[in-house]
Amino acid sequence: MTAAAPATSRWSVAPQRLESITIRWGKVIDWISFSYRDRSGKLHTAGPWGGNGKGEGTETITLEASEYVTGVAWSVKNVERCGTSIKVVSNLRSYGPFGHGVDSTHHNLPVLNGSVVGMFARAGDFLDAIGFYILPAALPATKPTEADQQEK
Repeated sequence: MTAAAPATSRWSVAPQRLESITIRWGKVIDWISFSYRDRSGKLHTAGPWGGNGKGEGTETITLEASEYVTGVAWSVKNVERCGTSIKVVSNLRSYGPFGHGVDSTHHNLPVLNGSVVGMFARAGDFLDAIGFYILPAALPATKPTEADQQEK
């Protein structure tokens, strides 16, 4: 799930908050889609990316209002070059893994000081490649130091 592909169309709506992720899975990840809110609060759905495989299950992860994604782990089968499992970790719980991840290379993306707010993907019959949009956490306000106050 790491090779490049030619662009066919471009669109850009900056994601602000991930709302849900839906995954059809079996021995491989058949397809994935997600919904997110943009900076004005409007809900968007992207995907599904992938094929029409029957899979073993379809799971929808719906995040709570105070929940955000802090990490994603996935596996890629080297021969077929397709995703074989995915696990989503939030600040409240873990979801998955969905898929089997057998005879695969495993990857992990922990997100420190931020959250996953969207995804992009490439797929044929199965999920071939996936990437993530990360929104950094806001920097905490700091109290002015004595030196800062003396400069004023």
